[in-house]
Amino acid sequence: MKKSSNKQLLMNKTGDEIQVALVEEGRLVELIIERPESRRSIGDIYLGRVHKVVEGLKAAFVDIGQKSDGFLHFSDVGTTNEDYRALIEDDDDDENGGVDDGDDAPQGARSGDEPAAGANVKSAARSGSKAPSADDQDRAEKRQSYTQMIAGKLKPNDSILVQVIKEPISSKGSRLTSDITIAGRFMVLLPFGGGQVAVSRRVVARKERSRLKKLVRSMLPEGFGAIIRTVAEDQEETLLKQDLEKLLAKWTQIEEKLQDAAPPQLIFKEDTIISSVLRDSLTSDVTEIVANSQLIYKETLNYIQWAAPEMVKNVTFYQGKLPLFEGYGIAKDVESIFSRKVWLKSGGYIIIEHTEAMVVVDVNSGRYAAKREQEENSLKTNLEAAREVVRQLRLRDIGGIIVVDFIDMLDQKNAKKVYDSMKTELRNDRAKSNILPMSDFGIMQITRERIRPSLMQRMGDQCPACGGTGVVQARFTTINQIERWLRKYALQHNMKFQQLDLYVSPTVVEPLQNSDMKTELKWFLQHMLFVQVKPDESLRSDDFRFYSRKNNKDITAEYGDI
Repeated sequence: MKKSSNKQLLMNKTGDEIQVALVEEGRLVELIIERPESRRSIGDIYLGRVHKVVEGLKAAFVDIGQKSDGFLHFSDVGTTNEDYRALIEDDDDDENGGVDDGDDAPQGARSGDEPAAGANVKSAARSGSKAPSADDQDRAEKRQSYTQMIAGKLKPNDSILVQVIKEPISSKGSRLTSDITIAGRFMVLLPFGGGQVAVSRRVVARKERSRLKKLVRSMLPEGFGAIIRTVAEDQEETLLKQDLEKLLAKWTQIEEKLQDAAPPQLIFKEDTIISSVLRDSLTSDVTEIVANSQLIYKETLNYIQWAAPEMVKNVTFYQGKLPLFEGYGIAKDVESIFSRKVWLKSGGYIIIEHTEAMVVVDVNSGRYAAKREQEENSLKTNLEAAREVVRQLRLRDIGGIIVVDFIDMLDQKNAKKVYDSMKTELRNDRAKSNILPMSDFGIMQITRERIRPSLMQRMGDQCPACGGTGVVQARFTTINQIERWLRKYALQHNMKFQQLDLYVSPTVVEPLQNSDMKTELKWFLQHMLFVQVKPDESLRSDDFRFYSRKNNKDITAEYGDI
């Protein structure tokens, strides 16, 4: 299949797992995975119960029914907390808080130009470094006063309406906010926005900004606010009104559910993974949207017929013989997520290491260069590595502190080129990040927004052999590889009713035996092959072997890579 120079959205359903891939220039750059046991919770709204308030941490711990209490920092407690409490207790929402209005939309939790559901709508602007002034002192005193005020308002066992802005990571609970937002295609609704309307800073035309503000403000019910998203630019009034009506209907459902709710309780569940991805990733440069499931295809088509009818022609149902990701040449990119080493076209490579505190990336030239060419080759490898590092950060959804050790260069101008290249590449990333120039030791420091565990953590189970010091491929990922192997074998083999023995690690046998339909029967109905699953303790959880029962021959490598 030819590689496209444009963006593609590939929606792959395998069993209960849904994978959505964003492909740019024929290469995988983002992968979103959802399984029944690990559904996304960003944007979910809960009626929680305050467990404890720790003024020293400037935070409260809130029970929302998850394994660990959610973390609610005082800075994420909206000034409208009393309004929510009034709504819960008295159904009285006459008073409404507000959000800062202005020419620029507040920065969101994920999208890069406006908040998605669950984003904290407080202004994220920060002033540069400067000597403390009287104004700074005054602001510090006000912050201290605000902290004490919030600590005084939040009491243990209080009910509070909160929204998830970061998923649980390791032993940490969800990060919460009480500034509720509901994201739509063209705008984000602020139920207690006090009539304030902001426009994404990426809408630069002053006349269009004014039109959108005036239009949305005329539509909003009293007390509501909104943030207008970039994709609303040049859209007709009818579409904006339809989007707002959907958001208001969701808020009405939340109000109704709150009347009989008892904490901790889920009040509102964010859209499905398909709707969320389309809402946040559907731009004019997406030239192809492909789904291999009829249900996902219909959901996608319905959404696009409403949101972007001119793009309906770009939606197709995949009917290729090979699995979807293999048909589009990105299957190996998916499997490379578990690889420490990533090769560069120049012959160099990068090593990605996860530690408790940070992720460390080491850039290596991979081959000797003559001394007079060393600076030039180092620059070339570093520039290529900078592009690949950003791609890997997006692909693996790596957040937190990232330290990149580039190849040493003598010329500071070359170091500046690498820094500028890294900044340029990060502009395409929807997650917010900060980057510092390269140090004299060739070290570059990056912080990238982390709102959920990295993809490697979500796709991997803890290794029983190393006690968690390393990560191995998840059992379900191995099962998906087995099913891809069977599909390829069935396509390339003319004879049906072949008898095969499948040897896998005992840890993989367990989910195969515990599925709703007996796996061996399911595979027979799908491929007309008799497969008998057998445990083999010598195999790793990411390995498997197929043997022909007729001659006891290992045929695994003949019909697909493992």
